[in-house]
Amino acid sequence: MKAARDYKSLLLAAVTLAVFIIAIWVLHHSLAKLRLADVLASVQAEPWTRVAACAFFSACSYGMLTFYDYLAVRGVRHPLPWRRTALTSFIAFAIGHSAGLSMLSGGSVRYRGYVKQGLSAFEIAGVVGLISVTFTLGIGTLLGLSLLLESHQAAHILHLDHAWQARVLGSAIFVVILGYLWLTQRIKTPLRIRDREFRLPSFSISVRQIVVASIDLCFCAASLYVLLPDTIPLHFFSFVGLYVLALQSGVISNVPGGVGVFESVLIQLLPGGATAELVSAVLLYRFIYYFVPLVFGVGLFAGREAMR
Repeated sequence: MKAARDYKSLLLAAVTLAVFIIAIWVLHHSLAKLRLADVLASVQAEPWTRVAACAFFSACSYGMLTFYDYLAVRGVRHPLPWRRTALTSFIAFAIGHSAGLSMLSGGSVRYRGYVKQGLSAFEIAGVVGLISVTFTLGIGTLLGLSLLLESHQAAHILHLDHAWQARVLGSAIFVVILGYLWLTQRIKTPLRIRDREFRLPSFSISVRQIVVASIDLCFCAASLYVLLPDTIPLHFFSFVGLYVLALQSGVISNVPGGVGVFESVLIQLLPGGATAELVSAVLLYRFIYYFVPLVFGVGLFAGREAMR
């Protein structure tokens, strides 16, 4: 049993490393013609108003992220007030976003935080699972809206032959989301896995999951969108669809912070390809949205553990 777990861990590590190497190779190929001096000059030339807007939208995103946990603890029938979930939620997301394997790294932080709030290990696992569902619902909702509302531009970005193909993809995504909502409305009895029982979240919580995640991801996308050079002719909702694709690719890869994977997908999909201004925008976004919260998150976690 232990050998099987070790084998799976090694396989996951090997796949993650392979994805990271491929992403770095693609990124290196895309950036080969750029000079570091030009990128650094673009960073220094970025207007402070755009940097401030990025920081504002990043703060709004992390504020919305705290409601993921607030809804999740209600989903496992162990409701806690927002003030008792917000700190644990922020620390878990701040560390999980950068550490990779967010279910494991963020889950460890949540276990330390919520076991003190009276949640069992099984309930905390349910919280982590519902947070992943919330994120997936938000990704699906925004991607579906982008494909439906900006179908012509989405078809061009995704190299589809016709706009109706983008609309079909968007409609298919919403069928899945509506199916999830239907299940939460219809299935009231507990489901059993081995000797454990769990319930699907209520319909009202599921709707709030979609709203919260969609608002969060819009803020998240906006924090990068405001830094993009004016030469990229994309409406915000077109960019949101592209952004969530790149973000989900980074999450699936399990590479810490999606580094390399997110950038590779983003640059390949954005019109115009890699430029010094685009790379500087992504670097600033990385620093503000990932590094700054990570520093605060680690500091808050260390302080809380020291107090205990």
